[in-house]
Amino acid sequence: MSDLHVRYLLVGGGVAASHAAQEIRRLDANGELLLVGQENTRPYHRPPLSKEFLLGRRGHEELFTHPAEWFVEHRVRLRTSQRVSRLDIHRHSATLANGEEISFDHLLIATGGGAKRLSVPGAALPNLLYLRTLEDAERLGHAMDKARREGRPHPDKAGRGRAVVIGAGVLGLEIAGTLSTAGLHVDLAVAGEHPWDHLAGETTGKALARFLGWRGVAVHLNSRAVRLEGDGRVQRVILACGGAVESLECDFAVAAVGLEVHKEILRGTPIIAEKAILVDQRCRTNIGHIYAAGDCAAIFDPLFGKHRLLDHWDSAALTGRIAGANMAGMEASFDAVSHFESRVADLELNVWGEGKIVDRRIVRGSAGAPSPRFVEFGVAADGRVAQIITVGPPTEADILPEFVRRRLRIDGNEERLKDPAVPLRELLGPDG
Repeated sequence: MSDLHVRYLLVGGGVAASHAAQEIRRLDANGELLLVGQENTRPYHRPPLSKEFLLGRRGHEELFTHPAEWFVEHRVRLRTSQRVSRLDIHRHSATLANGEEISFDHLLIATGGGAKRLSVPGAALPNLLYLRTLEDAERLGHAMDKARREGRPHPDKAGRGRAVVIGAGVLGLEIAGTLSTAGLHVDLAVAGEHPWDHLAGETTGKALARFLGWRGVAVHLNSRAVRLEGDGRVQRVILACGGAVESLECDFAVAAVGLEVHKEILRGTPIIAEKAILVDQRCRTNIGHIYAAGDCAAIFDPLFGKHRLLDHWDSAALTGRIAGANMAGMEASFDAVSHFESRVADLELNVWGEGKIVDRRIVRGSAGAPSPRFVEFGVAADGRVAQIITVGPPTEADILPEFVRRRLRIDGNEERLKDPAVPLRELLGPDG
């Protein structure tokens, strides 16, 4: 017999689970609801960790998705510092690491993911840091403070503290911008020809590199970290740059090299997963009473006719709400244009749609530093818009997602699309 039975069991302590709980309570005020999270605190927002929190502009209490009283007032049981070790889908039960067994009617898996570990010699040395959790951010904040007080002198100006950021995706650039804003000298190791090389085109990538350079970040293109060295802690990052080798002195290094989806809970179950857990538009797995949302789930996107892993805050919140609504008996489906926002120092970036099918790119606006402001339209091989990236504050932000939503064909309109003098609404046609 189970130790506890609940109508709704939410496994995961992040944004997806907290938004699911909020949606369930909007629709069902009385069904027993338990949220189980591995971290030792209640759900919080992760995006500020790499920016406002590290800069001391946002405190702990401002990170949480809900005040502590909300969980009490809405009868949401909260179990922190707990992990589900085994799932029995036939018995509708989950076993916690402490041995407690919980039975459920509906289950949400929102276990998220962890920072992918760097795999090079020396990666086990202290002072190689990652950023995924609040605890990670606190550890990085302490390293920043110590480096500014006691660290290596800057190479070409007054000040102390040198850091190397390994990885030039969304998180790597945010961290580099924040460390530089905080007064550290930053070296950024970019494995490809430009930052965001798996996400954006050459114009956006090079504009980001120029912007960071203008902000004082030393950007090392086509440079892969191959070794970390130091006397008991990381003091040097060795880069391979083509046939050459470069050594970067540092007080600490931060690796931002990807996400590893947490799906260990699936072990021994027939729930289908690839890189992430596969769910339909309603966030259902192949097991009818089990849902998944957030960074651990790849949702079927009807706009592109495939499953997509949307590992960003906006999508975690949205899929959490969809899962929660359906668990409570509603009919909610994913039909949005996927979107996320990033900020590198004071530069705002927005991305809509799917970059993996982009065949060519069209740029509208100015990509020059120090204040780039342009739109990059990603066009698929069939001539339809698949992705839009804005660098700098977006103009006509309400219109831009429509180009992706409608998968608009732009054949014959390329020159007009490039021209900022032509209103975007005109290009959408009579229904724009």
